[in-house]
Amino acid sequence: MRISLGSLLVLAALVFGCRSGQPADEPRLRVLILDGQNNHDWALTTKSTRATLEACGRFEVDVATSPADRADAEAWSSWSPTFSDYDVVLSNFNDGGTCLWSEDMKSGLVAFVAGGGGFVVVHAADNSSADWPDYNRLIGLGGWGGRTPSHGCHIRLVDDVWIQDAALDGLSGSHGPQHPFVIERWDDDHPVMRGMPPKWMHAKDELYDSLRGPCEGVTVLASAYSAKTERHEAMVMTIDYGAGRVFHTPMGHVGGTDPVHCVGFQTVLARGTEWAATGKVTLPLPAGFPTESEVRVVPPQDVDWRRPSSSTKR
Repeated sequence: MRISLGSLLVLAALVFGCRSGQPADEPRLRVLILDGQNNHDWALTTKSTRATLEACGRFEVDVATSPADRADAEAWSSWSPTFSDYDVVLSNFNDGGTCLWSEDMKSGLVAFVAGGGGFVVVHAADNSSADWPDYNRLIGLGGWGGRTPSHGCHIRLVDDVWIQDAALDGLSGSHGPQHPFVIERWDDDHPVMRGMPPKWMHAKDELYDSLRGPCEGVTVLASAYSAKTERHEAMVMTIDYGAGRVFHTPMGHVGGTDPVHCVGFQTVLARGTEWAATGKVTLPLPAGFPTESEVRVVPPQDVDWRRPSSSTKR
């Protein structure tokens, strides 16, 4: 029996659609990942991030990789992606604190987000550009990179309310040994969190603490209790910026694949990116979502976004 190339393509689209849960003819959202500088393995992080976003069937992903040589001023001045070509920009970029971007690129990102675009900050991207005030405002909270109490306050949980606190110690970013930790949901009505269990176990990761920044327009959607600081630390956040939407998660360290292949993290990443791009979330909770006591680690291509999760909603 002969099968035409067209039939094979249709069959492939149907199979992919069944796993992704997205109709084959639905327009994909355009994502630009920024990388090329990071104190982590940025190439592996980008590979995993791209795989997660593409596997859920909601996104088309491009990558803009910065110049490798930090001292090559000419190369940096010419590196300026066109943000307006995309629905959302995702940063996997950490310059160590001193912004390497050209003024045109900086103003371009600010205008893109303020004008209604989406921006996503993952893990060490919140260490970047401490000397760029607009970046600190975009991410709400950051760590390391020369940040000091002059860069802003912490966010602290007091009687189940998140407050700004400038009185905490001078730390501006820290973490203890990597370990699995429980994520606790604080906003069950936000599109990113809707349907997730109140608590779920994230795979072995760096639990960032003591992040500091302007804290303007920050909403904490989920947190994790740090035995190091003996307080909850924000793990899933949104930030209002002009007409745009910023999604920020300090999770996602790449020292192995467990954190970024945690089904909970992949769900947060994909849903947060969709929300930043559109203000809505259509992606369901995938099958095999973690429970409060069990980590679920699955490669992106094997995550089933179509079958409903058996996790408890409330």
